Amino acid sequence: MKKLWKITIGVLLALIVVGGAAAYHERHNIRRYLLVHQRYAKKDILTTNQIKLNIRPALSTANTTSTNKLSKTYRQDLKQVKAGSTNAKVIVNPYKTSPLAGLILVKTEAATKVTLTVHGDTPTTTITKHLKGYKTQHAVGVLGLYADRTNRVTLTFTRKNGTTTRTTYTMKTTAAPKAIGKNTLKTSKPKQMALGHGNTKLTFAVSSLGYTYGLDAKGQVRWYSTKPISHVFKQLANKHLLLNTKVKTSDSKSNALQETDFYGRVYHQYNMNGLFPSKDDPSKLANNTVIHHDAIELPNHNFLLTVDDGSKKFVEDTMIEVDRNTGKIKKVIDLKRILPKSAYENYNGTHRADGKIDWFHQNSMYYNRKNGELIISGRNQDMMLAINYKTTKLKWILAAPEKLPQSYHKYLLKPTTKHYRYNGGQHAVMLINTAKNTGSKIDLEFYDNNVPVTRGKTKQSKQWSAGEIVSIDQLKKTVTKTWSFGRTLGKRNFTNIVGSSYDVGKGNTLIGFGYADHGKRSEFVEVNRKTKQIVFDVDRTGFRHGDWSYRAQRMTLYPGSANLSLQDIQTK
Repeated sequence: MKKLWKITIGVLLALIVVGGAAAYHERHNIRRYLLVHQRYAKKDILTTNQIKLNIRPALSTANTTSTNKLSKTYRQDLKQVKAGSTNAKVIVNPYKTSPLAGLILVKTEAATKVTLTVHGDTPTTTITKHLKGYKTQHAVGVLGLYADRTNRVTLTFTRKNGTTTRTTYTMKTTAAPKAIGKNTLKTSKPKQMALGHGNTKLTFAVSSLGYTYGLDAKGQVRWYSTKPISHVFKQLANKHLLLNTKVKTSDSKSNALQETDFYGRVYHQYNMNGLFPSKDDPSKLANNTVIHHDAIELPNHNFLLTVDDGSKKFVEDTMIEVDRNTGKIKKVIDLKRILPKSAYENYNGTHRADGKIDWFHQNSMYYNRKNGELIISGRNQDMMLAINYKTTKLKWILAAPEKLPQSYHKYLLKPTTKHYRYNGGQHAVMLINTAKNTGSKIDLEFYDNNVPVTRGKTKQSKQWSAGEIVSIDQLKKTVTKTWSFGRTLGKRNFTNIVGSSYDVGKGNTLIGFGYADHGKRSEFVEVNRKTKQIVFDVDRTGFRHGDWSYRAQRMTLYPGSANLSLQDIQTK
């Protein structure tokens, strides 16, 4: 009887397993069918539900679990450390993906606050960070180590009565990857650079397909990630980083949106499905990169992403808002619903190997908190535009008028500058002077590749690229060019694709000429807008084809505290 009972249970379990496998297989087949047989709202425009099905973001906790395991180890290490600064435990690359980061675990007999000093080659490359709060147990996060060096890091301990003691620790690092390439310093005037308090700001070369790294005022690598990062590398309101990487290092596509930090701790990860129909044979599915160029944080802290929406015909013309907590898609914006049909139906400006039509090629966006408008850049339409984010209604267009239907001319901004040269193939839109500007006026900064893909061709086209600023009166619908830098650099710094131009403070702009010399060189130039004097200039060469620097960004290594929390990150 007992034997028969065991056999019965075994048979039932086998049936459950087989049934579960069959159900999974059936669901897989149904989903594959829905990906191939797509639903359209009208010709060439997918339904919102179809786009959600195509992309299907999913929360992944695997890397957060790995982070928590390491943090648990360091919590235990801190408990075992004996009091006294010379008894500290020193760890290099504590979270395994930031080799120039470190962690110092130390106890003091009396409560102290800590000042961290990472010694540089010069005073302006020495990084200093003051940690708040008096404690007896300290987990000090160290950022800005040099590669391939025994670094000196000093902690200054200050008691409540004002007495101080100092201890210097050493941290040995390995060589930086050769794939980063060679960074040649051409100009450095640190006192005129925007380096932040304690020299904590670095110039980050944001990768297209490989290593993202940060340079100090002398052009030395002081941070890099071993993760393959593609295009997206942003600071969030909570002081974390948002980046686009691969689910697995061996993957061919970058489909993991990750909330992390400079130490490499992973807080959230959203994996995207990139299995879409191919144009040549829509019955077959092929892997695609979903998030292609940009991601921003909205005021509600959700993420807005530029994506391929799964169309068998078009690419890079859709945005999705992803819920920060659940990973679900909350909103879809298809630019084919906003711009004229002729823009995508008659487009022939560029051609892709997969045959799909990249008629807009959205490469950046900026949310205007004052009026709830979204500013968008589309390279292949040589166009920047603003929409009301809530309603998606078009507000204005900055582009040459040619090839635009008459019904769209009412949205065009009218130049007040004599012989106004329109943007061509531009990148990296952002608003500056937001605190001082009132009413309908905005100042828009962007990188003008000066490449007319669809409209705006002049004799000056393709002769140079430039960082530019224009003043826009949104009520009067006028545009005035107020600043430009790049023309004097000539064809040497012309970039057919990629590039950035960002206000970095102290009246300076940092320009990334990412695709100079036909993609063999990237150059990072910080220039004072008033004097047009270059205060920092680095040439990057020797990188593999395709990994030119997509953007140059000035960011602080310490957007928050250097008191490192070793508590577990909550998973959903």
